[in-house]
Amino acid sequence: MFKKLRNRIIIITMAITTVVLVLSGVLIMLFSSATRPEPRPMLEINISNSMIYDDQDLKEFIHNDRKEGSQRLLITLLCVGAIIEVAVFLIIYYTSQKIIEPVEESYDKQKIFIANASHELKTPLAVIQANMEALEVDKSNEKWKDNIETEISHANKLVLDLLQLAKMDAGSVDATKPEEVDLKQEIEKRIEIFKPKFAGKIIFKNSIKNGVMLLSRQDILQILDILMDNATKYGDKKVMIYLCDGEIVVSNDGAGILKDDLEKVFDRFYQTDKTKDGSGLGLAIAKAICERNGWGIKCESDKRLTRFIVTIHSRNK
Repeated sequence: MFKKLRNRIIIITMAITTVVLVLSGVLIMLFSSATRPEPRPMLEINISNSMIYDDQDLKEFIHNDRKEGSQRLLITLLCVGAIIEVAVFLIIYYTSQKIIEPVEESYDKQKIFIANASHELKTPLAVIQANMEALEVDKSNEKWKDNIETEISHANKLVLDLLQLAKMDAGSVDATKPEEVDLKQEIEKRIEIFKPKFAGKIIFKNSIKNGVMLLSRQDILQILDILMDNATKYGDKKVMIYLCDGEIVVSNDGAGILKDDLEKVFDRFYQTDKTKDGSGLGLAIAKAICERNGWGIKCESDKRLTRFIVTIHSRNK
């Protein structure tokens, strides 16, 4: 599809260029002929050769000279036109590829996004269907109901995450009014929430005296939840949160992320470990939130630690 589109762009551009060059050449030839003065009757004597040219010979000489000049001009125009055609072709061939590349990439991402979303939704729906069938046979067993509720909750969260990303892509998410947020206090609250979910230690270090910043409360809390959930999910024995001037660092001592995969961690549906629960949308949402607020987010990883660093700044009311 995109190859045909590129070929159409090239053909249309070359056709327009050819028409413009032909019209320009015709106009140049006409203008050149119209501006040449007519020869005046005269008698020229060449003393050195003792030859006399009458008016008729001079007219024939000028006619031949004009004819040769027109031929030279035509050949020059054809050569220049050919050079321009080749240059335009090379330029449009290169630029059309560069123009179509982001569109093609976006289209491919959309196809992958739809396929992954369908796959992620298919799993809980299949589980719900299986448990519904089991419930019809054994209505007294409460575990089938629990399984159904769990999968409905999973599917509902996935749909909400997809809707949030779609709204962010469309730019239809309204910016929330900034308010004073005590980051130290909010991080401590998040630690208490995630402690029961993590068997290891959660360590918090604060290096600033005043952790109050003017931020979107909803956005910063969602980012904290996503990073804490990710850290406790992939961490082994220790999760560390650092609050320093303008940065929040959340790290864990899990298996780490390969260097080639670091750039993909914020891609939608990407998961370094498919055995873990989740849809792979959390970090993509965190990045989208950071971009909307003008914040930065990056991931660093080695054999010992994986760190997510969020660079934040206060907003004006």
